[in-house]
Amino acid sequence: MRSASVAAILAALSLPTLSADLTPGDFRALLAERDASAVVQSLDEASWNAFLTHVEAGDRGWIDLVPLLAAGTDSGTSESLIITLSRALRANPQGVLTVLATGGYAANDICADNEIEISTLDAVRFIDEALVKVAAVLDPALSEARNACLYALSDARIAALI
Repeated sequence: MRSASVAAILAALSLPTLSADLTPGDFRALLAERDASAVVQSLDEASWNAFLTHVEAGDRGWIDLVPLLAAGTDSGTSESLIITLSRALRANPQGVLTVLATGGYAANDICADNEIEISTLDAVRFIDEALVKVAAVLDPALSEARNACLYALSDARIAALI
C-alpha cells in the first residue's frame, strides 16, 4: 500500500508545472516528448497567461504553436485560445490566417469580436480594424482563409449593429 502511494507521488512529480518564461522552442521540445494534453495540463495559470499574451501580441513563433497545443485543451483553455486568436488578428493577421488555413478553427469563431460585455462602438471599432488588417493579407496561399475571415467579420459587424 505504501509503495503504491510513493509511486503515485513520484508520478505526479514527473509532470512539473512549467515556467512562464518558456520559449516557443521549449514548447516544441516538450511537444516532441509529450502529447499536447500533458503539455497544456503542466502549465500553471501564469504560464498559460504568458503564452496567451505572446499569441495576442502577434508573435509568430507563439501563434504557430496554437494548432499544436489546441488538441490538448479543455473547454476553458480552448475558449481562451479562440478569444486570443481573435485579438491577434489586429497584430498579426497573416499568422492567424495561417492557423485558420490549417482547418482547426472556423472563421466564424476567430474572425469575430469575442469580447464579453463590450459596447457596440468598441465592437465595431475592433471589427473595422480587423477587417482592414485581414484585407491587407495578399498571400495567395491564405486567400481562402482571408475571404472566409472577411465574410465572418462582415457578418459580425452587422450583428453588432443590430
